[in-house]
Amino acid sequence: MGQRGMGPQGLALLAVAILLAGCGSSAADDATDAGGASSSSRSEPTRSESNPPDPAELRPGNEPATPEALAAITLEHVDVDPESFEGGDLYFEQDEVGTVLVWGEDSLEVKAGAVDDDLLSTWCHEGMSGCAEVKAATGTATVAWDLATGDGTPGQLMVSYESDRGEERRAAYTGERITKDPRRLSLEVSVDDLVSLVTDPRLGTKTTVEMTKAQVNGFPEAGSNGDGEVSLTAGAIAAGLTETDAYADIDSFEKADASAYGKDAFGVTGTRADGSKVTAIHARNLPAGKRKCPKALTCSKGDTDGYDGWTEGRAEMVRCHRAEGERRAFCAVVRHQAPAPFPGDDLDPVLSGLESALETLWPTVSAETARDGESLLP
Repeated sequence: MGQRGMGPQGLALLAVAILLAGCGSSAADDATDAGGASSSSRSEPTRSESNPPDPAELRPGNEPATPEALAAITLEHVDVDPESFEGGDLYFEQDEVGTVLVWGEDSLEVKAGAVDDDLLSTWCHEGMSGCAEVKAATGTATVAWDLATGDGTPGQLMVSYESDRGEERRAAYTGERITKDPRRLSLEVSVDDLVSLVTDPRLGTKTTVEMTKAQVNGFPEAGSNGDGEVSLTAGAIAAGLTETDAYADIDSFEKADASAYGKDAFGVTGTRADGSKVTAIHARNLPAGKRKCPKALTCSKGDTDGYDGWTEGRAEMVRCHRAEGERRAFCAVVRHQAPAPFPGDDLDPVLSGLESALETLWPTVSAETARDGESLLP
């Protein structure tokens, strides 16, 4: 399958030129390059050096926020030069708005959406290496981190804030190695940067008129998801499994318990007539411990971060992929549990089936597959 589509203390204001209604610059000035040709591209993100926003002057707004508005707000708080921006409705739920800033091997995901039962403040103690509450001028945020591992996994830094509007605002940064409490590290994107970002009153599903008019150089135009592509769902995973030769005989599906696989993980478990079960999980933030071979299995290293593991009657695969192109970082987990040892200890067909199941866990699927999956789950 083809691939698809979060500083130093001197904070800087944006890769962004704020265009307000009534501003003196004309559209013609912006659309004409040095050779006189008309151009509307935003090919190179740039940042105008300025002071960070004064918390006392920040106010929430009532205009629907856009991914570009969130990118503009983010660049007022973090001193980075994004090479590209991903996300939009490609990776975020219908009641969320968000974007992903990408530079080198680093990425910063920023989003806002409705509060659910799985807030970082209640979940992180079970799934992350450490958690803390950090105060800022505009609120107190939850900070959580996952430590880097010896196999090259860099770890991650997540910051979350529940606003008085009943929303969660979250930022997730990956790329630099997290070797201890990130508050004690000198990171390109610091804990203080992210706390000030998520507690910024303008960051939300609603924002100010000013921010809705912000233009961020290099931000993609609408339609970046590609024709006919929609976000992956549990039903779409089920439909994808039935489209494979290995699992076309699955009789029934149910949503899998993915709570051990990190915030936002989801998937399905399919049951065959012989009682064997196949579980497939898409995990956006898979804890480091889940990327290692369990002691109960014999394992070999996969071709990405992850492993292939097996024992009598059980086999599983984990693959983790970095953000690339229009695709954000994610992990795929598949497991085959049989009621008896595999016939003749022949693992080849089992592992081949799991490899085909991995292909059903990419972040986007065709709209047709998503529709087919709507009727497969209770």
